[in-house]
Amino acid sequence: MEQPLTPTQLRTESPLLTKTELRQWLKVSDMWVRIQIEENPDFVQRCVIDIATPGSSRRTYRFPARAVAEYLRIPEYATPQLTAAA
Repeated sequence: MEQPLTPTQLRTESPLLTKTELRQWLKVSDMWVRIQIEENPDFVQRCVIDIATPGSSRRTYRFPARAVAEYLRIPEYATPQLTAAA
């Protein structure tokens, strides 16, 4: 499996989704997400970042909404957006 992006490699205009938020947005199972992470290196390269402390054996994955939408060809209007700070 290829290494996920690091936080400095992602575009900041897209919200970072947790695994649970990704599943809720796409209406997919935990198994679908797990298969994408474990068996789809293109998905990992384009849609996964690991925000864990460098050198940590634990993985903390986040999914940039825009990257996932582009990968899955989901229109921008159906993609989670950052909200403006009040």
